[in-house]
Amino acid sequence: MQRGTKDDQGYRSYITGAFDHWARLYDPFLALFRLKGVRRQTVEISGVGPKDRVLDVCTGTGDVALEFAKRCDDVTGIDLSAEMLAIAQKKDREDRVRFLQMHATKLDFADKAIDVSAISFGLHDMPLEVREEALREMVRVTKGRIVVVDYNPPPNQLLRAIYIAVVSLWESKYFPDFGRSDLEGLLAGCGLKVERERAAWLGFVRTCLCHPRE
Repeated sequence: MQRGTKDDQGYRSYITGAFDHWARLYDPFLALFRLKGVRRQTVEISGVGPKDRVLDVCTGTGDVALEFAKRCDDVTGIDLSAEMLAIAQKKDREDRVRFLQMHATKLDFADKAIDVSAISFGLHDMPLEVREEALREMVRVTKGRIVVVDYNPPPNQLLRAIYIAVVSLWESKYFPDFGRSDLEGLLAGCGLKVERERAAWLGFVRTCLCHPRE
């Protein structure tokens, strides 16, 4: 997808509108799902070190970025929603993270400038073209490891259909297409090799540690 097209503008408008509207309720809602373990797992599987430069894409209210900041000093979190970023900034009382408003498909970083990047529960809120472009941008700017965390629909067609129907009750209009898609195929097509995987939430969430293909 070319940046600036009507489809891209429609996506931006839809997503920023939705997350700006729900920003104040986002953390209380997520608390119901007890995702602290998933956030820790995201950081642990990355193998991040104290001197690594980290980028958290689609950072939302900043929980993953703040988890990374416990282990290293150079962390940036980016998101489209100004309201979500405002909450993230309030939570960062020690100013450990740089929170910037930025589109995942147009990362303002030089090639291979990032040691570790992550995107947690962000891909399912994107149409396919944006998913692909965001991942390719992460590959462009990252010289080390990329962690991808998202929903993991079951392989059985009936169970998958039920899973998609239930999760769609609270997720964006882009989720059903993501739920029917092949995440591993998407990652491979965008230049990523999955090195390791971990499951969480009874297997309904998957964390993938990836490396850019040479």
